[in-house]
Amino acid sequence: TRTVNVVDTTAPVITLTGDNPDTAELGTAYTDPGATATDLSGDITVTSSGTVDTDTVGVYTITYSASDASGNSATEV
Repeated sequence: TRTVNVVDTTAPVITLTGDNPDTAELGTAYTDPGATATDLSGDITVTSSGTVDTDTVGVYTITYSASDASGNSATEV
């Protein structure tokens, strides 16, 4: 007999949606185009952190992260 353990050690991969870098006009609403993640274990939820203040000129960073059901974390984008 042989015991076979099927494991998931592969992290999800995050892909940005839309342009990078993105541009927003001063004083207008900004809608984050978001990101998607793919993984062998199925659909993955991507979370984002960071804000864009379109009332203040500047450079803003939004960071995306994801992990799968096995606890494998994607490289943040």
